[in-house]
Amino acid sequence: MSQHFARVATCFFLLVVFLPSLSAQQITGSITGTVKDEQGGIVTTALVEATNVDTGLSRAAHINNDGSYLIQYLAVGSYTVKVTAAGFKSFVQQNVVVTVDQILALNVTLSVGAQTETVIISDAPPLVNTSSAVLGRMVQREEIIGLPLVNRNAYTEISLTPGVQSNSASVSSNPSGTPNFVIGLPSTDVVINGGIDGGTPTVSFYLDGGINLTGQRNYGNSLPNPDALQEFRVETSNYSAEYGRMSGSVVRTRCNTSCSTRAWWANMSPRSITSSSVSASETSA
Repeated sequence: MSQHFARVATCFFLLVVFLPSLSAQQITGSITGTVKDEQGGIVTTALVEATNVDTGLSRAAHINNDGSYLIQYLAVGSYTVKVTAAGFKSFVQQNVVVTVDQILALNVTLSVGAQTETVIISDAPPLVNTSSAVLGRMVQREEIIGLPLVNRNAYTEISLTPGVQSNSASVSSNPSGTPNFVIGLPSTDVVINGGIDGGTPTVSFYLDGGINLTGQRNYGNSLPNPDALQEFRVETSNYSAEYGRMSGSVVRTRCNTSCSTRAWWANMSPRSITSSSVSASETSA
């Protein structure tokens, strides 16, 4: 009985300690903005709806008294935003791309007319995010799967971000692609914006909202296979306090599916793929 109680107490303690830190990390994005008429007046009766192009799932928000709206917890992907209000033409903005932990600004101007009429904008909104002072770069899935990767390590492309001084996974620092080992663990060592690596890293790594650091020295842990990744974002300045484990930068990666179902591939070496396993797969196919 005493051992059972000790196990339950331990589990409860771990949940209390680690669950808040995990839930604080966002792997979704938001769309915010204002809705006004052509004279600059607030349209308080407007309804804004964002629909994911790939899944069809949608979230909606009504306009606040100040004319603003906020749609939160949107899964990363491409969206179509529709705005409707009585006495105004419907407004549709296509090709709205929401990235991880992004607050995308989309201001809408409605034209007077029948609601059955629709104004469609197909050009994507401006990429400059005027709603946040965070400096950084988003590495999209097209870059992850389209650019050459040494040893299939997506962290190689951290070096695409301005301000990165050194990266143990980059081609310039590690042309052979040999994993960088620190105290026996494969680790990604990144230095940004004048930082110094004195044996203590200055970059926080996250994967799908959870901490992705090695158990020794807190360097970047290994990533799943690039095919399982959706995108990752490197923030070098003014990032949120919720990512304040390290002072130098934040690297946040999101999978396109559950990484837990594909993480095994990251640890597979060519030696583990034997001729018998290949033959078996060909036979089953």
